Amino acid sequence: MMREEDAERVAEYFSRPGTVAEWWHPEEGPLAFHYAAELQVLEDTLPVDPSWQVLDVGTGPGRFGLWFASKGCQVIGVDLNPEMQERARETARRRGLEANFEVRAGRAEDLREFPAASFDAVLCMELFDHLPDLAAALAAMRRVLRDDGRFLFTYVPRESLYGALGDVYRRLRAWFAPSDLMISRTYGFAEIERALAAAGFRLEQHFGVGALCISAQTRFFGESVLQRAATALARAEARRWPYHRGAFLARRGAHVVGIARPLTSTP
Repeated sequence: MMREEDAERVAEYFSRPGTVAEWWHPEEGPLAFHYAAELQVLEDTLPVDPSWQVLDVGTGPGRFGLWFASKGCQVIGVDLNPEMQERARETARRRGLEANFEVRAGRAEDLREFPAASFDAVLCMELFDHLPDLAAALAAMRRVLRDDGRFLFTYVPRESLYGALGDVYRRLRAWFAPSDLMISRTYGFAEIERALAAAGFRLEQHFGVGALCISAQTRFFGESVLQRAATALARAEARRWPYHRGAFLARRGAHVVGIARPLTSTP
């Protein structure tokens, strides 16, 4: 669990320059293949209508919002961090998608600037793990999603090898450095289902990316032979199974990609 004292400080951390922008580069480095598989899930499973209005909450460098923009959708990306906002804008300009992709400052728990039921899809990718108040964020996102819309998200499951290692690391830090800020956490699958239902969503599909991808926990391995071996193992898995559909492995990927619908919608 994210400690109460961390929840109070985490938003301030993510809004500062020189923080998340220094370490969050999912399209670069040895694990770019792992994060690309998250987009592959959407490519393979989500029928996108170019008329959709899309809200990308916690857009970061804009990976997911720009994917929708490339399909013709009108996308608004919101993020706390000014450096991430500018990175997303620059990427949109570089890809010729600036007409379809607008970036604003904003946070997941407060989306009051947007009218109710104004988006066909709401994205919350790579953000659950850092939210100080998941329930408030889900409620805010449900409010702006249309009743026939789709909610897309990712999270790190505690059932995964990657998540379990992260939990060990956080427990050790809490023990040896209790004043350090914890900016991430994991969730159990049942916990996610309950949180979605409480906010008015039903989970429709979920996919596991990288069941063997423990090497994202570079804090354990550093630049070492073990790190290279772990990355090679994850890369071999990704070549054979870019993502998993079966319930057991889908819930044990290093990241789970979920697609939910409002409880009031019809299939």
